[in-house]
Amino acid sequence: MLEIPELAEEFEEMIKSWGDGFRKMQLLRAAINLGLFDRLKEPKTPKELEIGDEKLTRIVLECLATLGLVEKRDGRYTLSKISEIFLTSDSPYSQLRCLDKLFSDLEMWTELESILKKGPIKVERGKFFSESVIHSMAQHALLGELQKTVEIVYEYIKTAERLLDLGGGHGLYSIAFTKVNPRLTAVVFDLPEVVEKAREYVQRHSASRVEFVAGDFFVDDIGAGYDVVFSSYNPSGKSVWMIDKIRKALNPGGIYINKQYFKSNSRGIDLCDLEWNLWCFGEVEKAEKKYTFRKDLDIDGYIRELLKRGFEVLKVLDFGEVNMIVARKK
Repeated sequence: MLEIPELAEEFEEMIKSWGDGFRKMQLLRAAINLGLFDRLKEPKTPKELEIGDEKLTRIVLECLATLGLVEKRDGRYTLSKISEIFLTSDSPYSQLRCLDKLFSDLEMWTELESILKKGPIKVERGKFFSESVIHSMAQHALLGELQKTVEIVYEYIKTAERLLDLGGGHGLYSIAFTKVNPRLTAVVFDLPEVVEKAREYVQRHSASRVEFVAGDFFVDDIGAGYDVVFSSYNPSGKSVWMIDKIRKALNPGGIYINKQYFKSNSRGIDLCDLEWNLWCFGEVEKAEKKYTFRKDLDIDGYIRELLKRGFEVLKVLDFGEVNMIVARKK
């Protein structure tokens, strides 16, 4: 009892680190839900914020200042640059919808014990994507991935006249593609509930050459006569039986651009993999690795099938855990 146990310091530090992470996320969540960042566009004292308990408000603001989310000037608090860009509702790079999805995902962890006993939480696919996922993905894409993707893809779409954005969700990729190619018309194909939400982004960005087709690419025809088919982060780009469907949709010499998380890109099981398996659609069986389903191909298998089914692979690019495959229809 009088001896310090082995690894005591490491254990203490580990638990403290985990606890601090939880506290920071709860602080951020409360600040967002209270509208603090929008209200601090003009410097205010804790009293002027009129939240309630003035003492607690001041302590919260001091903690936010320590974390770099607000700045203190002459007894008043105002936004830091990072909060102004990412945590205000009217910023073009606002991440509030993305963070709302993150908080919802973290909330599931409080039900982990129950989920382990009863099985994954079942969600309705159309509602899940239209009410949460597409808005989260849209905001997150603006942090750099959309811009980098457009820069790479431009070489292959600069002379195209018609592009299919398969499972295009928010439609931001189609909007961006039509901005850099004034001759291009892009068609976003997605679930009916998702398409209705995506129209908001098209109107917001005045993208007159972005059209929509509502359907389920698992069962519906996806059309034909396209110079380019683009698929990003959806099962259409990892299923062997979709390759023939995509090839049929392309004109001779047409380009297929596929950006996906492939299950072979990481090793071992991590917390994100566990979170991925805490919920399910019901009709589509997931694989253990995050963002993958049971019948998904790994990247090597997918490339082999592309070659076998009449495609020439032009380029394979790495985005960390994500790959972009560029292929041409022979």
